[in-house]
Amino acid sequence: MFSRRLSLTLIVNALLFQSAYAQDEVGAQFWNLSIVRGKIDHSKKWDYYFEVQPRIDLQNRNDSRILIRPAAIYNLNENESLWIGALELVDIDFKGLEFRTWQQYQRIDPLDRVIFLNRARLEQRFLNGETDIGLRLRLMIRTQVPMGEESKWSLVFFDEVFLGLNENKSQPNQGLDQNRAFVGMRFDGPRNSFFEFGYMNQYTKTRTNHIPFLTIGKIINKKKK
Repeated sequence: MFSRRLSLTLIVNALLFQSAYAQDEVGAQFWNLSIVRGKIDHSKKWDYYFEVQPRIDLQNRNDSRILIRPAAIYNLNENESLWIGALELVDIDFKGLEFRTWQQYQRIDPLDRVIFLNRARLEQRFLNGETDIGLRLRLMIRTQVPMGEESKWSLVFFDEVFLGLNENKSQPNQGLDQNRAFVGMRFDGPRNSFFEFGYMNQYTKTRTNHIPFLTIGKIINKKKK
């Protein structure tokens, strides 16, 4: 019930946001997300997480970015976890543009073979050369629906709303800042590997990006000695 209510709320917010702001520009990008996650200790309470995310702008090379995001995860139980991490954002020439620290609460609600995920992430943003701290809240809902009883393929949908909690040089927009909506497919491969591919629409106050989005992931289980 909680997942359905949150999903409806975020979808309504996204529609209101899209209708409230005229888009000045339309862009095309390609995003690739590579993920690895594994166990740190035998108690299975702690995980490590690492991702690298190139974002290639198909119209202007200078607008391409690379995100590097490590994190530690504390598993409260099988369905809930707390995350703490950092992020380094660089341009295509690896010049630093932004550094972030972030904290996250994540909950998974399985319903038979359908998986609902809710995620709340708080970011502290530090743009390069600025002393201001930008605060931003990100709220995501995600649904994963298997395509058959024994199928390794699933349909994936998610929507993520970005809310600026203050306004300064590191966080230019207070309030509803952007929305990302994704639809695609997932394949669960051997040895806890997976990939997802689909289309993501990114709305900001001044720009709409049409993005083919590819995710490649691997879950590494720590072997017992």
